Amino acid sequence: MRHPRLILVSLSLVLAACATTPPSQPKQSASGCVGNVMPPPAGLSAAQNAALLSQAVGSPGKGGLCEGAVFQQEAAAAVIVYRVWDGSKPYSQLGRWWSFSPPQGSVAQYRADNAICPSWSQLNRVVRCQLKAGVQVAVGPGQSATCSPDPDYPPSPVNQVYIPNSSPDAIQVENCQDAGGFPAAM
Repeated sequence: MRHPRLILVSLSLVLAACATTPPSQPKQSASGCVGNVMPPPAGLSAAQNAALLSQAVGSPGKGGLCEGAVFQQEAAAAVIVYRVWDGSKPYSQLGRWWSFSPPQGSVAQYRADNAICPSWSQLNRVVRCQLKAGVQVAVGPGQSATCSPDPDYPPSPVNQVYIPNSSPDAIQVENCQDAGGFPAAM
């Protein structure tokens, strides 16, 4: 009967140690970035475009990507992207900052996850589009944002997608659909 008691005591010690171990934090790089560039969805392949990457990577406090990689849309693939935007600014619907995943949660959580200052956007509408064939995008975890007088946001491990939609004549998405209000009505 000694062995079952010893096993029970050992198991109790292991469980106690697990209960006091703090949750793991996202990995922080030497540059202050947290998280990693996530693998892109099917239909994108690695590409080299230093100019595009430099447009997407922002300085601390300015938003953008903290670090990133460039990927190119393959001709036969259909890669879907989502953008949360400000319905009072129709010109911002097809802007530069997107996600591969539909937005979820509250506006406050989305702001924190993507380091979006309240003065930049109300974040009340969602659009769903498809990348045009051959377009290149930059992907990576978010840079910090200084939002004075509102609270600032630290770097985020959440990956963002930078699409170089530089003007109405140079839109890199197509087949767009209004995906409704944000957050979605319950």
